[in-house]
Amino acid sequence: MRLYTDDYFHIGTTHLGAGMPCQDYALSRSLEDGSMSYAIVSDGCSKGGRTDVGARIVSHTAEVAIRDHWKRYSDTTADGATKEIDLHQQVLLTGAKVNLGLERRDLLATCAYAFLSLQGGFVHLRGDGVMAFVYRDNTIAIWRYDWTKNMPSYPAYFEDNFSAFINDQTDGIEGELIGEEWIRDKERFIPIKTTRMPARVGVHGVTASVEERALPNLAYVALFTDGVTQIDGIDWKDAVLSLLSFKNVAGSFAKRRMISFIKSAQKQGKGPLDDIAYAVIRVEESEVTDDS
Repeated sequence: MRLYTDDYFHIGTTHLGAGMPCQDYALSRSLEDGSMSYAIVSDGCSKGGRTDVGARIVSHTAEVAIRDHWKRYSDTTADGATKEIDLHQQVLLTGAKVNLGLERRDLLATCAYAFLSLQGGFVHLRGDGVMAFVYRDNTIAIWRYDWTKNMPSYPAYFEDNFSAFINDQTDGIEGELIGEEWIRDKERFIPIKTTRMPARVGVHGVTASVEERALPNLAYVALFTDGVTQIDGIDWKDAVLSLLSFKNVAGSFAKRRMISFIKSAQKQGKGPLDDIAYAVIRVEESEVTDDS
């Protein structure tokens, strides 16, 4: 068994038409032997500062924190590992802000990451977005998370232990992190449940564990920024399904799939209205060579 990764991000028509930069970002890596991998996506706040820069800094600081965890990876729990990674990332974010002369508003970007090894792993989402597990029987489990008041909990708020964020979210009626879980069998999407977490709980994000025994049945783990929910004329679940329907899994499989999907979506409408990014970990039973 080997792990492969790929990622891609694209500017939305709203930002393109307004002369704004793409504020979403994605990156992913695997060890050469395919035994460990990670995938990261980030979505910068349009009402923040230079969050196109912030999304990249958030992603790369998460990458460093994950790599450092990776070096001493053992049978730690998902919650323990994500707390360690998030804390390390915050130290790096604070250093980047000081050294680059940035303000906190420049770093207002979400962060979702997946860490996977042949012994299992986890997915952790801070802010909003979508996570998906694709199984070998073609069943797909997807989770969508949104914040009320359109005010996600960004990692940058960790600097003051989320006090400013919680004050904003609890001005009047306390905000919530709302999650939707769906399962798709071979024919249709089936709603499973909706969860609601108050701001004081949701600030820490959500985590899904991947157990070692589940790996043989798992084909892909994917993360999306919320741009996947804003494709003109296409339901977000169908967009996720399309972006995970890979015809060729060699090489830059996610990049090819998104480029093809966007071209098709633009024939039906305006395509992605918001910036969109995704990163995918592929669990391969045997090695696939790149013939492209």
